[in-house]
Amino acid sequence: MPVLAYIQMNFFGILVLFFFWQNQRKSGSLSLDDHLFNGILIVTMVEQLMDAGQWALDGASFSGVYALQMLCYSLGYAIAPVITCLWVMYCDLRVNMDERGLKRRTPLYLVPIILNTLLLVANLFTPLVFRIDAAHIYHRDHFFMVYMVLMYVYGFISLLLVLRKASQRNASMERTEFRYMALFIIPPLIAGVLQWIYYGISLIWLSMVLSIILVYVNVLSRQILTDPLTGLNNRRKLDRYLGMQINSTENNQTLFLMILDADGIKKINHNLGHAAGDRALVAIANILKKLRMSRDCFLARLGGDEFLILGHDQNETNPEIITKRIEKQISEFNATTTEPFQLSLSIGWAYFHPQNRNTVDALLNAADQSMYQAKRAKQRHSPKLYRTMKFTHVKFDRP
Repeated sequence: MPVLAYIQMNFFGILVLFFFWQNQRKSGSLSLDDHLFNGILIVTMVEQLMDAGQWALDGASFSGVYALQMLCYSLGYAIAPVITCLWVMYCDLRVNMDERGLKRRTPLYLVPIILNTLLLVANLFTPLVFRIDAAHIYHRDHFFMVYMVLMYVYGFISLLLVLRKASQRNASMERTEFRYMALFIIPPLIAGVLQWIYYGISLIWLSMVLSIILVYVNVLSRQILTDPLTGLNNRRKLDRYLGMQINSTENNQTLFLMILDADGIKKINHNLGHAAGDRALVAIANILKKLRMSRDCFLARLGGDEFLILGHDQNETNPEIITKRIEKQISEFNATTTEPFQLSLSIGWAYFHPQNRNTVDALLNAADQSMYQAKRAKQRHSPKLYRTMKFTHVKFDRP
């Protein structure tokens, strides 16, 4: 591949990462994990700038070119493990949620970077990692493999951290997120092997940009539209999706919106603690995820103890059938659970009428009123509400 193509790819990667960095800054977040991710973006941009300089200077002949080459290569080799070190620290923080613990482990994480720095300082006097010949051509040297191992050891540590967390049962709501984080090291690892076998190609930093894009799109942006407790869509995603569905639903389609209220969550929080209340909400969310009838069925958490199901009325996805299946699943949960609480839901729904030009708020209010009718009916018929496993819903005729 021509040298100019490698330089162009590096600058394209810099532009992509700069866009992500600017977007992160606009969020105004001051959390440590955001600082670490921003650090990864900045350091990777500097690394790509050094890589572009290496390609531009290789074989050049002008005064001072050797000094510039040594600067670009030495700085590039020094920065590379910093990227993977920041990534493993980011994974550590996301997995353990312990800033003080991360600070205690930071000196240990810095050991490979210190060893790499000492190796590069020695390389300034005696070629060990790389050398530049009289024609100003770059060559790997005997200890190049040590540098590669020091850089990739962080990647394998991060991989072990997130895979271990993803395998834990209590991390089910974050399992997808951790799996995407585990993939971060895969593109650079493949690129590194190829670059080692086929000397003269440069793929590692392009693959690193690919990994950052993968994490940014599938993890960070996902957090914006996902409820952190249950893993369901949040209110922001719901408003966007519901508005789109209302605008695109035709007269011959029937759109329904179900609201499900978890009964007794406040009492569970009061008697058993908020952790138990959170487990109850997660259990309900997991039941709803299993009951998705088709890809057209949209699930969300409205906030607090309310959930939502949105879909088009079909043979297997109408509110009556969904309600019966939810009742069955929650009854089975209550009969087999070892948790100190029982689940109960009040369910109501409303239909969207395209010809009446219903608004998003009108549809939500209609479904909400239906749910509260169900809850009031349950309270009238079952005074000991939170000790039972009964269900109530209000049935509405299709439009």
